[in-house]
Amino acid sequence: MSLGGTYEPIDSVRGITNKSSGKMGLALAKEAYIRGADLTLVVAKVSVDIPSVFDVIRVETGNEMNESILSLIPDFDIFISTAAVSDFEFKKKDNKKIDSNSSLFLNLKPTTKIIRQVKKINPDIFLVGFKAEFNISKDEIICCARKQIEQAGTDLVIANDISKSGCHFGSDDNEVLIVDDDVLSVPLASKSEIAKTIFDVISKKTC
Repeated sequence: MSLGGTYEPIDSVRGITNKSSGKMGLALAKEAYIRGADLTLVVAKVSVDIPSVFDVIRVETGNEMNESILSLIPDFDIFISTAAVSDFEFKKKDNKKIDSNSSLFLNLKPTTKIIRQVKKINPDIFLVGFKAEFNISKDEIICCARKQIEQAGTDLVIANDISKSGCHFGSDDNEVLIVDDDVLSVPLASKSEIAKTIFDVISKKTC
């Protein structure tokens, strides 16, 4: 399972990241642990404390997360991708602090889509993706989720609109759509309750 937000450095002291807290990922990890799963967490920047009972690999950038996950994928039956991996990284990274007295133009390139590589390495793994969108309709969210299924071979996508009240990055609650051939709407609830529902669905799909 991956969680947290990756960080892409601009120079030796600055970088770009996102608002992911890791709360949803940790809620899922706790539920998996309660259900007896043997799991490893690949953890980027989070604002939560990860209990010591978990086997944790710490990473910072998207590339580091990519390398760690792909090395683990052959040995696991399920991969849940809750991490908010940066969509872009810098083409050129400066090893010194860039002078702030001059204008700065940043040249970005797309990062590797980790989730699209998982099934190529382990076709039998049950792949769960997350899809966070902002201020779009339910039909559009479902369409985005199904596009991920088509492009990455995801077995299940947990999709949500982070513009909704109580569902923003870092919130304790969430409201999600669980999407495969069907769509299950899960109303606003604590992330621990959402995690239970997600694992109920995963259990039915993997039995």
